[in-house]
Amino acid sequence: MPMVQAAVGLTGAGVLALAAGGRPAAAFLAGATVIAAGFAMFGWRTAGRSPVAPAGRMFARLLVGTVLKWLVIGAGLVLAMHGAGLPAEFVLGGALTAFLVSMIGLPWLLR
Repeated sequence: MPMVQAAVGLTGAGVLALAAGGRPAAAFLAGATVIAAGFAMFGWRTAGRSPVAPAGRMFARLLVGTVLKWLVIGAGLVLAMHGAGLPAEFVLGGALTAFLVSMIGLPWLLR
């Protein structure tokens, strides 16, 4: 999923670079990359470990993965908007686009 989110972010940034310029495109790409990094953190923490474990340990992995995902997303968005000074509307647009990719792709993952 993070690879698809990053690909959509790159595609959107390319289109935006042609339409609005480099700074909005970089902001869009930063937003999409932050979401992809958050989902990669969640995947690493939950599915990147041994699948054979007690239920309590698996539940703890799920909880820790969820907390880490949202910490990465929150910190990344704040750093992109305030730390790097990128336009907030384009950062949030990229983040929303990458998040929608995960929502659209969820039924495919559950097969």
